[in-house]
Amino acid sequence: MFLVYFMFGFLSAAFGKSIEIQPAISDQDEEFEMAANKLQPGDELVLHSGTYSQNGRRAVIAKGTAEHPIVIRAADKETVILTRPIENRDRQNNIEFVDCAFLIVRGLHFKGGSSGVRFIRGHHVTFEDCEIFETTNNALTMNSGNCDSFIIRRNHIHHTGLATDRATEGEGMYIGCHDGSCRTGDSLIEGNYIHHTRGTSSGGNDGIEIKAGSFGNIVRNNVIHDTNIGTKYPGVFVYGGGPTPNIVEGNAIWNAGDGIQVVSDAIVRNNIIFNCLNTGINAAPHGAMPNLRNTTIVNNTIYNAPVGVRMRWADSTNMIFANNAIYCPAGTALNANSGSATLRNNFVFGSLDAKNDLERADPSIAFVDAGATNFFPTSGSPLRGKADANYTPELDFNGDKRSVPSAIGAYGGNAKPGWKIQPGFKTP
Repeated sequence: MFLVYFMFGFLSAAFGKSIEIQPAISDQDEEFEMAANKLQPGDELVLHSGTYSQNGRRAVIAKGTAEHPIVIRAADKETVILTRPIENRDRQNNIEFVDCAFLIVRGLHFKGGSSGVRFIRGHHVTFEDCEIFETTNNALTMNSGNCDSFIIRRNHIHHTGLATDRATEGEGMYIGCHDGSCRTGDSLIEGNYIHHTRGTSSGGNDGIEIKAGSFGNIVRNNVIHDTNIGTKYPGVFVYGGGPTPNIVEGNAIWNAGDGIQVVSDAIVRNNIIFNCLNTGINAAPHGAMPNLRNTTIVNNTIYNAPVGVRMRWADSTNMIFANNAIYCPAGTALNANSGSATLRNNFVFGSLDAKNDLERADPSIAFVDAGATNFFPTSGSPLRGKADANYTPELDFNGDKRSVPSAIGAYGGNAKPGWKIQPGFKTP
C-alpha cells in the first residue's frame, strides 16, 4: 500500500511543471489557493519563505494520479507559514483539503485557525514534515467523509484548543466520525510529535483519536505528552469496530489522562507509557463501541500511574494480554476483570486486583533508571528472557529484532536502549 508514496518524488520530477510563489503583500492578493487549485497531475507548487494569509475559506482540491502525484511544499530550507488575519483566525479553519488524491504536502507551518488542517474525504494523501499549532480547536481532522490510504508522518502538532470564549476540543488528530458514519482506513500515522493539547469540553483533547469503525491504521513511533491541559484525555484512543485491527506500536506517551485507551479490534504493542494521571492502558467498553473483541496487548512498559492497566474484559472474545511490564509503586498495577482472556507472563509492581500469570519484580532492579525515563532492562533484570514466545512481537520499541528468548516489556533485551525518551521526535 505504501510503496507508491516512496516513488512519488522521482516520478514527479520527470512529469509536469514546477510553479514557485512568494507570499502576497496583502491578504486580498494572496495567490496560494488559486495556484494550488490549478495544479495538474505531476505538477509541483513550491512556496518561498514568508507568511501566507487570506480571508475567507482556504480550500485545496488537488488531484494527482498514482503515476504522477501533485506536490505542494516549502522551498528547501525556507520557512513557510500559512495563517489567517487576526480578526477571523477563529472563525475559519486554517486550510481544508477537499477530495484530494495522490497529493503530497510537505514542510509547511499552519498557524491558527479553528481547526488547523481539515481533510474532507480523500485518498492517497501524504502529509509530512509540517507543523500545526496555536489552533483554537483541534489540529488535524479527518471527520468529514471517508479517507483512505493516508500517510501522516513527522509532523509537529502542539498548543491546540486555545479558544477562551467557548468550550473547545483540542485533539491533535481526530480521525473518523464519532458515530461511525465516516471512516478512515489503511493509513499510516508515524513519527509525529504531539504535545500540549488543551480541551475544555467533553470532546476532549486526545493526542490521536481514531473513531469507531475506522480500521487497518498503524499508529507508530509517535511521541505524545501533556494531553492534560483542561480536560485529561488519552495520548492515543482507538475504538475499533472495523474489518481489520488498528495497530498501536512503538509510541512514547506521558502526562496524559490515560496513556492508551483501547476498546476492540486492536494490536497494542511495544509502547512505553509513564506518569499518566488516570491509567497507563484503559481497556474497557465505550458507548460508541460496546463490543469487546479481537484485542492483543503485548510487550508494553507502563510506569507510575494510579492504575497501570484497567481491564474490563468480562464479556469479550479473543483477547490477549501478555508480556507486559507494569510498575506502579504508589498505585494499582493491574485492576482487571479478565473474563476468558488469555493472560501470560506479565510482570507487575504495585497492588493487584487481578488473576493469572502475574509475577512481581522491583523496578530498582528491573530498569536502568526508571526515574530518569530509562526503562531499558538492566543486565540482571528479571524481565530478561521471560517473555512468552507465543505472544512476542518480532521487533521491539526501537524497531530492533528481539533476542530469543525475549524480555518482558517494550525492549527486546538487546545491548543498548537506543533513542533516549525525551520531548521531541523519536529517532532511530
